[in-house]
This record gives sequence, C-alpha cells and structure tokens, in this order.
Amino acid sequence: MHLEPEAEVGTWPAQAPPIPKYYQLRAELERQIAGGELAPGAFLPPERVLLQQYGVSRTTLREALRPLLHEGTLLSVRGKGIMVAKPAIRQAGDVLMSFSDVLRSQRLQPGIAEVRVSVGRCSLEVGAALQLPPDAQVVRIERVRTGDGHPVNFSISYIPAGDVPEFTAELLETSGSLYDLLRTRYEIHIARAQDEMFARRATEREAKLLGVRPGDPVLVMNRVCVLSSGRPIEYALSVIRSDIYRYVVRLTPPRPVPSDTGTRQAAQ
Repeated sequence: MHLEPEAEVGTWPAQAPPIPKYYQLRAELERQIAGGELAPGAFLPPERVLLQQYGVSRTTLREALRPLLHEGTLLSVRGKGIMVAKPAIRQAGDVLMSFSDVLRSQRLQPGIAEVRVSVGRCSLEVGAALQLPPDAQVVRIERVRTGDGHPVNFSISYIPAGDVPEFTAELLETSGSLYDLLRTRYEIHIARAQDEMFARRATEREAKLLGVRPGDPVLVMNRVCVLSSGRPIEYALSVIRSDIYRYVVRLTPPRPVPSDTGTRQAAQ
C-alpha cells in the first residue's frame, strides 16, 4: 500500500509540550496534601528549604503556591509561614438546612456557645424584614456556632416575640439548634428562605468570638425565613469565617420563553 508523503508525515504522533515546573510542583504539593503527608494545620518548610528540596527558582515556587493560596488550600499566617488549611465547610445554597445539619453532614460535631437572649422593640431594618409595625416586640438570639469545638459562625436571629413565648437561652442550649427548637417546641415549620451574602472585615467583637484577627475578611449572610403562608418568621445575620467556609450554589439555564409567533400567524 502506497501512502503519499504528506499522509506519512501525518501518522507520526505529535510531541507533547513539556509540563512547566511550577505546574509539576503544584501537583506534587496537592498530592501530598490529599495523601495526608501534609496534614491540615501543618506548615510548609521555609522557602529556602523548598527551593533546595525541589531544585526550582523562587519565581517558580511562588507561581506554584499562588493558586493554592488563592483557592484556600494553603493559608499564609503572618509571622509563621504557609499552613495547610483545614477542609472547608461547604453549604449548598439550593437546600434549606440548619447550620447544625450542615456540620453533621460533614462529620463535624455541632455546638453552640456565647448564647444571649433578649426581648425588645424591633429596629426599622428588622421590622421591615419581618413585616412588623415599628413598636413590635421581637426576641433577639445571639450565639456562636462551633464545629468540633471550633468557632465557625456568629449569628443574631430576630423572631416575633408572640411566636416564641418564654424563649430562653437555656432552651436553646439544651436543644443545640434554633430550627430544631422552633419545630419541636413551637411547631414552627420554615417553608423557605432567602439569603443575601457579602464580604466585609470582622469587627473587634466578631474577631474575638470567631478566633480571628480584627479586620480579617468574613462572610456576612442576611437570611429571611418564611412560613408556608408567606409570613416572615425569622430575620438573621450570620458572620462566618471565610477561611473555612464555602457557599455552593448550583445554577441551571433559564427556561426558554415560549414564542407567540405561531399564535399570531394562526390568528391572522
């Protein structure tokens, strides 16, 4: 069988381009982290040691570390170096779950601390969110949510006082979950919720409660929960540690808008 010269040349496999050194180093670090050789909380060796160990330049090393730091796999700790981050807590944005259930789903033991409960007149912001008159009484519930004993989330919830009579901090501490307590004691079943999330810097109090430094970035979530009747039942503000929390939203394409062209033509 005779082949044309061009065809013969075309049968030779193309040579794969060389893999950049920074990519190889990044893949090796990811392998060590996934395999447990670099455990969560462990620090990488100093830069000079890494340069000698892997035989790369400082530019190559930093290029390999940059995406791992950006995605949160590694954390830069001032004065100490670069640390392997703990696995992030992931919460799906398309499923309504209590934060306790979110932690349990990831094999973390949920807990609460620093619980404070008070009753008073609602602010304009809270009244608007809960659709209450300016002089309405609300129960204000503060607590720090923990996973395996470590602070993750500082939340303040507001609920119309008439819906939760005799609500106390002791009740919440015994239950461990606000949503469980609302369901079992007050027969309040939340039908749906709307979340709004943004980033800002932690205040001094928030930083102390969450175990971070004042000014560190945190995620803030505003949530309004409503009953099946459509009446708002809870307005909550949660300040969340951004270094260990991820909010995952699943997106689908919009449904196509039906065309009325055929209808118009039939009418004509």
